[in-house]
Amino acid sequence: MIEYFKVKNFKSYRDEAILSFVASRKENGPNNDLPLSWYKEIDGKRILKLLIGVGLNGAGKTKMLNGIEYLKEKATVKPQLPTILPDYKPFLLDNESKEMPSELELSYYIDDVNYIYNIKISRDRIEEEELKIKGRGLKIYSRKYDKDTETIKINFGSACDLSESDQHDLELNLWNNATVLATFGSLNMLSKLLRLNYDYFVNRLSIVHKANITLTEKLSSGDPERDAKIKELLTQLLKDVGSKIVDYRIEEVSINLNDLIKNETPDIVKNVLQQQYPNGNLKQKVVRFVHELQTELPKQNEDDPTEYQTVYQSLDFEPESDGTKQIIKLGIVLYEIAIGKKSAFIDEFERLMHSKAVEFILKMYLSLAADRECQLFVATHDLILFDSKFIRQDAVRKFQKGPDGVTRILKKKYVHHTMNFLNSYNEELEEEIGREEDEATTLSFYQDF
Repeated sequence: MIEYFKVKNFKSYRDEAILSFVASRKENGPNNDLPLSWYKEIDGKRILKLLIGVGLNGAGKTKMLNGIEYLKEKATVKPQLPTILPDYKPFLLDNESKEMPSELELSYYIDDVNYIYNIKISRDRIEEEELKIKGRGLKIYSRKYDKDTETIKINFGSACDLSESDQHDLELNLWNNATVLATFGSLNMLSKLLRLNYDYFVNRLSIVHKANITLTEKLSSGDPERDAKIKELLTQLLKDVGSKIVDYRIEEVSINLNDLIKNETPDIVKNVLQQQYPNGNLKQKVVRFVHELQTELPKQNEDDPTEYQTVYQSLDFEPESDGTKQIIKLGIVLYEIAIGKKSAFIDEFERLMHSKAVEFILKMYLSLAADRECQLFVATHDLILFDSKFIRQDAVRKFQKGPDGVTRILKKKYVHHTMNFLNSYNEELEEEIGREEDEATTLSFYQDF
């Protein structure tokens, strides 16, 4: 689980900014009772399982997610060539920042042990990198570029369980543009500690891109137990948000290759398809959702009471509403986050969904998270959500861009059940977007167009 993510001189984050998952010690209610579904206590800190980011368009919410994804990529992917320059993304609105390295740091727990991983990246190289165990004074390794000798110096700490020969081989395979952790991941080396941390970045840190969710693969994974759990969860979720969908089926359909290939299709594409499918048929899986509908029965007489019958109608996924599609996809994603013990980040979480559906899905996630070490950060524009009584105010992070173009992250230092986050935030927004003056006077400007 993540304690915090720290970023400096990356995109709109010129100054050091911290996205903290640590909850307040005060409670959000008169009974001083914080449900366990909201947090896990480690080292005397309450690490939140749900964090909500809010801010105006362009305030820096997406850029924070970009930073997390950037750090994950650097920690897990070794560039194909040593000559490829790092994808350097500093703050660009002053001359000084453009010459300074970007700094990123993640503090996270694996089996209740707190690790800290940080890197500094310039346009030419990885300048510095370190992985250590917090609180024990144990360094696993650190690396630094020596400008005088133009070489990389690695210092393996007392906590590193890599053999001396593997340490030597790792140094020989390390490039200026590659991290130690990504280089280790590309080699066949034995180190329980490095493998544990590398696998954390690969499998436990997740940035969700909804466009990449392939529905049939998620609903028909080949694992009957998992697929049955997904079906149970989705059908209940769709019922709870007011959908008429009561079931779904995975079917295999056959498509005639001649119907698929159009006259304008290049010959090279036709030849490849014909080689792959010599019998002329392409088979693929499709999902069909079953709707439960009530229809009127015909009356014998006009004075007879209206009676209804239940009928079932199947539809492909494509004709479903965009909101329903989003709910289905998010239901799958949240289930995988919970059972995979992942720390996941989702942008525009509320996209295409009704506010009540958004609220219910977040409550569903917290229920899934109750006994699991998982975390979810969502960025949203849905202010109605913040009027809900279930939202903890110390689980909200406000992203604000100042007149200097610098993004800052603000959080409540205390929690009180009589406070209304939505009212206070609306007041702050009016000042932020310059609405102290009469709005009608401001809008009169547009009448001249």
